[in-house]
Amino acid sequence: MSTVPIDSRIGTIGPSGGDLDVTRDSDVPISTQIYWQLVYQIDSGRLLPGSRILPVRELGAALRVNPNTIRAVYRRLADAGYVTSRHGAGTVVADRPPKGRRPEALAGIVSEMIRRAAQAGFTADEVASATFAASSERRRPGPVVRVLFAECTSADAGYDAERLNGEFAGQIEAEGTLLDEIPERLDRFHYDLLATTTMHADEAQALARGRVPVVAMLVGPGYVELVHEVAALPAGSRVGVVCASERGAESIAETLSIAGTKGVDIVPALVDDAVALEELDRTADLILMSRDALANGLDARLSRPERVRSWMYEFDPAGLEHLRRAVEHVAIGRA
Repeated sequence: MSTVPIDSRIGTIGPSGGDLDVTRDSDVPISTQIYWQLVYQIDSGRLLPGSRILPVRELGAALRVNPNTIRAVYRRLADAGYVTSRHGAGTVVADRPPKGRRPEALAGIVSEMIRRAAQAGFTADEVASATFAASSERRRPGPVVRVLFAECTSADAGYDAERLNGEFAGQIEAEGTLLDEIPERLDRFHYDLLATTTMHADEAQALARGRVPVVAMLVGPGYVELVHEVAALPAGSRVGVVCASERGAESIAETLSIAGTKGVDIVPALVDDAVALEELDRTADLILMSRDALANGLDARLSRPERVRSWMYEFDPAGLEHLRRAVEHVAIGRA
């Protein structure tokens, strides 16, 4: 493994598939710089499970960093589940590192932000400090009520959060998130309320663990009618569920089960699984498509599109009123 010195400020090394850069005059501690880069390389797949990380002294010498600093980074990686130490093998990437959250998408957002900031004359350090300051602000209560809206698909969560922002313009700041990400979002940022549909209320309540009030919002009658249509199908019917994620498809199947659907074969298919979609087209009596699936135009690819039902909903006025009262309660409490 070779070392490529850049200048007196920066040292570069390639630990099994990606370079590490250390900027010595940055406000970000060197240990944090190294930790962030290694986490990114593991999350993005540049460092695969079982990949060997350089020994502490080798990496310290290559980067001209105190070995104790590298040792602390490796301990932090181990505590987070990213690496393990094996006798005779040193430090290696864990077989099942923590699930990444599309770091390549985040990298694109950051690159664009840095590019635009550079055009305006700002340095990368200034962008980092402003980002950190903005993140810190989001951990504290602000002038508007902050609402986290959780759903089983990213498309629905983002779409519904924007609908709520429009409905309660000037009163709330709503953000969408996946149900599974509720604990992490509550750990990182301040929210006054957690909202979701009645179908996911129990799950959201369990994930919130009492840290924030949960508002269960009723949905319109069209959605309920669709659920009843599926539940009324004769035994042996085959219903396809097309969604962007396995979690989303499972959630739809759970909702149908709770609604009393019995004897109906629920068959999931992901939006990018051409084989499964072809199978559904041949065999399904009814096909439920999520917002993601419809956005990809999958309904137009079916031989009998009359079987398609959109798995979407509108908020019932009673659900909006329930949220309105919760928002007013938070505002009164602040006053």
